[in-house]
Amino acid sequence: MKVLKEWFINAKWGKIALISWGNPDGEPVLLVHGRQDSAATFLPLLELMPADCHYVGLDLPGHGMSDAFPIGVAVTRFINVAALDAVIQHLGWADFTYIAHSMGAEIGLFYHAIYPNQIKKFILLDPEPALQRIMIDNYSTFYSYYNNYYEKYGEYNSGRVYSKAAALEAVMKARGMNEGQAEVILSRNLKRIGDDLYSLSWDKRLRLMPPTNYPLDYYYQIFSKNTPPTLSIHAKDTHDFYPAGKENARKLFADLEKKWKNFTILRVDGNHDVHFLHPERISGFVCTFMKKEFARSKL
Repeated sequence: MKVLKEWFINAKWGKIALISWGNPDGEPVLLVHGRQDSAATFLPLLELMPADCHYVGLDLPGHGMSDAFPIGVAVTRFINVAALDAVIQHLGWADFTYIAHSMGAEIGLFYHAIYPNQIKKFILLDPEPALQRIMIDNYSTFYSYYNNYYEKYGEYNSGRVYSKAAALEAVMKARGMNEGQAEVILSRNLKRIGDDLYSLSWDKRLRLMPPTNYPLDYYYQIFSKNTPPTLSIHAKDTHDFYPAGKENARKLFADLEKKWKNFTILRVDGNHDVHFLHPERISGFVCTFMKKEFARSKL
């Protein structure tokens, strides 16, 4: 799908990069990527999406072409809600469809709890792994997200230089991609700093982002209020980023599906990046869901 435009907005801490596709007069759709990714993660899926919608993607802070949050303290997962808020205020959309992968889904659920009725449809792409960490019973484990960061402060706040080949190899190895796919992933994340010398724009603090930590019932309460029609696509061969929280995340989504008749969980073959590696496995379901009319909840 042809790019309409690329631009930046000014947030309190720096610039946020945006990119749009489709019909600027069409139904608004916001695309929010996951941790250590960028808006480029949606490119393969967009090729299979209806061109009459207006799609806007963003690079979250410390990802892609967006500035990182100020150096110093650990970057929490929840703080990204502030970036999302800034982008939506800039766009001025009264309501919109929200398509997000992994941590982007987590951010969207919190945003909806703060600003109900703006998101008219959720399409969540493999959200369970991102939500495995939202309740950590062992408080020493929870504190380690902060303690490990400060113990290795210099490592998390320093850069690394790669050749183009080394950067591609690192992405291919980490995410099971071929060279062409790795090129797409790096298209918004690779900065040339010399002759075959590159740095990655990902903020290294993203590797250790402290989660929120509340009882599961609390998340159910805030995520189940005025829940919009939701299509939650779960990869059968996904990653377990925090295995101890796997059952909690699964139960949370199962309970949401049980409560809301328009909340649908769909399990598809593939891994955590199935939307990028095999978009044809989900595009038909996504397009059908986007076109479907739903009655507004009265709750």
